[in-house]
Amino acid sequence: MSSIHTQASNFLGFMKTGVDNRTGQFTLAVSLPLPPANQLSGPALSVTLAFSVLGSSINKGYGLGWTIGLSELDRNTLRLASGEQYAIDQDASTFAPDTPLTFTDQKLPTLRVTPQHNGDFRVDKKSGECEILREQEDSGRYLVEEMHSPEGHRLFIDWAPYGNDGHFILQRIRDEQRALLNVDQLEDETHLIVNPDTPQALKLRLALSNDRLSEIHVPGIQRPFAIEYDDLLLDNGARLLLPTTVHSPLGAHDIVKWATGADGHQLPANAPFSHLPRVESWTHSAGTPDTERMHHYRWVGTANFLGFGSAQAFSWEHGRDNLYQVESDYQYEVVETVSDAQGTPLDTITRTWNRFHLPLLESSRRGDCEISTHTRYGIDPGKTWEEQSSTCQLPHQVSTTYTDHRRPGAIRTETTLYQYDNYGNITQVDYPTGICEINCYYPAAGGEGCPADPLGMVRFVRKKTIRPAKADGSAPVLSSTYTYAPLPSRVVDAPAHIVVEREQLLDELDSRTLEETRHTYFHKPHICYGRIQRSVTTLNDKSTATEYHYGQANGELLLRTTVIGFENDDVNRSTHDSAQSLLTGQTTWERSESGALTRYEYDQIGRIVRTLNSADSPYQTQRLVRYHLGDALAVNLQGSSVLPPMMIELVEVTGQRQRLWLDGDGRTRRIELEDLDNEPGRFLEIMHCQFDALGRQIRRTTQDWLSKDSPGPLSLTTNIAFDDWGQTALTIDAHGIHAHTLHDPITRRCEQWQAAGGLCSPRTVTLKNLAGSPIEQQHYDCNNNLARTLKWVRDGLDRVVEERLSVPNMSTTVTRYRYDHYSRVIEKVLEDGTTLAWHFAPHSDGQHPELITTTAPAQEEQA
Repeated sequence: MSSIHTQASNFLGFMKTGVDNRTGQFTLAVSLPLPPANQLSGPALSVTLAFSVLGSSINKGYGLGWTIGLSELDRNTLRLASGEQYAIDQDASTFAPDTPLTFTDQKLPTLRVTPQHNGDFRVDKKSGECEILREQEDSGRYLVEEMHSPEGHRLFIDWAPYGNDGHFILQRIRDEQRALLNVDQLEDETHLIVNPDTPQALKLRLALSNDRLSEIHVPGIQRPFAIEYDDLLLDNGARLLLPTTVHSPLGAHDIVKWATGADGHQLPANAPFSHLPRVESWTHSAGTPDTERMHHYRWVGTANFLGFGSAQAFSWEHGRDNLYQVESDYQYEVVETVSDAQGTPLDTITRTWNRFHLPLLESSRRGDCEISTHTRYGIDPGKTWEEQSSTCQLPHQVSTTYTDHRRPGAIRTETTLYQYDNYGNITQVDYPTGICEINCYYPAAGGEGCPADPLGMVRFVRKKTIRPAKADGSAPVLSSTYTYAPLPSRVVDAPAHIVVEREQLLDELDSRTLEETRHTYFHKPHICYGRIQRSVTTLNDKSTATEYHYGQANGELLLRTTVIGFENDDVNRSTHDSAQSLLTGQTTWERSESGALTRYEYDQIGRIVRTLNSADSPYQTQRLVRYHLGDALAVNLQGSSVLPPMMIELVEVTGQRQRLWLDGDGRTRRIELEDLDNEPGRFLEIMHCQFDALGRQIRRTTQDWLSKDSPGPLSLTTNIAFDDWGQTALTIDAHGIHAHTLHDPITRRCEQWQAAGGLCSPRTVTLKNLAGSPIEQQHYDCNNNLARTLKWVRDGLDRVVEERLSVPNMSTTVTRYRYDHYSRVIEKVLEDGTTLAWHFAPHSDGQHPELITTTAPAQEEQA
């Protein structure tokens, strides 16, 4: 069933859990906590255990439909760990050694797959990382067995045969020193052991029932992840599993209702089966009735991501995305309605995609307010996929439109424009604010300041320029330039790693270098190989150096960072020390520049449990965290609460305990504080809150227990309401004061006032520019008379250059500002001519003033 090939999941928007809006499939994924490799040097590998309905007729060792998402290749398809998959062009690919493969559905040259002389396949990515795919037992399937970081650090991945159908199960992931993950296969269980044979070993237990993954057990948490399925028989005799219920350890749950048979997606002629099930509704609850949220999906027409109903007939081809065969305009659309437990609609989201699975429209409407995002790509509608440009899948224009349907003509659109080179690198971005960002790149052959790219790609930025918008003031045109140097790979004959050697900040108007930073790297084989050894930043001919010294002791990576001032003496330098566990990568201790030592301790699954401040000194204090997630203590203390028995106990440095009660989504719903002064061991509720179905806090009650003998606590409740734009519109505090806020993104206007008992406070109206910064603020008194107006004039980088204060029947007061290249105020001129000037330390680009001067007006000086 996994033979359907589609590009619909090749996007960052693909959901790891929940519903994939493009395909209508419910996806489940578990990210495995793989520890950092090679003494924290990499490469980083994200391992995900994911479920696919289409693959649910196959058990690859983790339960029907569940797979470990690592790269693999067969004669027809390349699948990457990122979820991307590409169909091999059988006509253009010779499979000859050192001759890269060609893919029918890949446009951008972001990776290169090359057959090797020993039969392996080498996958080089634009990031500089590399994977080696190796054939498993003459099966024709090539699985990733090695991963190389750009510096040449390596991971090794071992596989073992599973079953009699040519499948292979992950056996072990190891780096150059040790095993990072072991997979133990038992009769009805699979154990995933992270950091095996170490004190920090972590075992995830996958429990199978009838070859179905039914539970995932995590150490330290009483309840498992629990999954229930329905079995569906297709017209071709195959069976699929459809997840129907998912329970999380914290008490949240998901209920999924499927549309099957003729109510599902219809497939084109000659497809493996006639209909594919899709999600009709998905209900999520955080464990309490008030948090229940339902998503209902309605597909418009018969068009779908599989290409059914296209005006152009095509023949279904195995191993490729068949929708790419459609040459005419083709769109498919789904409408998602979000509602609460009472069935009240909260949001209606309409999504539309084109024939290349690219999102054209996403529109969200709440009440009468609608926010739409329209995306235009570099697609020529009259051309076939093969004739499209290399950047056809990249957004060229993104427009966001705000519409208020209560007011005729109330609409505003802001647009961002993008330009690219043939390698998909962004060359220019024009923002709605008028600011323009321009990027120039070194050619693949290299040039002065950059070696030739070992992968033959264009990927290294030569110059990045920010051009301010056309506005008042004299905002500078700033550019950053970069030069690079090769760092030999630790792997023999592997491509060199290209690193930044020099960065410069330039003022384009006068061609002046403002700042320069040079980096040197560790070149000798060591735990720190490829890391920055020294950075020297020079401003105004004054150089500040930052040096990094690495070491290893007691299973920890030690780092000493020393900042040396341009004076180059012992007084003008600072040192910071820290240590990270080589097993987990977590910080175990750090020593500040003042010498204060802080230690951290974690539990088996990486949660902080103890913090020691001023450690190893007479002033040492500790803060403890205890987790009671569904254990006996949490159940006993839960009482009559509707919340799940999930509690975290904090022990402050004073010894006072605080208990945080969570809902199924991990949000704090109640807080209890120990009455340490009057009755130790007695806990009093000091806060409880309520969320709506969209996860927004709508009520918060705080309680102050005045004394032991008081009849009850002082309870203060704040209620919050939201407008249809999703912004806070009304806050009612415990005293009955109503704080109103009216947001209008169309006119970019915000109005605020307070009211209570028939009385109204002064009112403030703020107008904003496209960057969201205030440009005018009007203050009205209680009688709605204009009291004063503040106006801000901003330059092309959105910095205030002039502030005008106007009061009726009085002259306008003007204050002017001037900035340096780092947007620091260097001059402020008041209305009377008084000038304030800031002079900053010449070696720094931060807020480090050396001198502040005040100059009297010229007429006062003459007097």
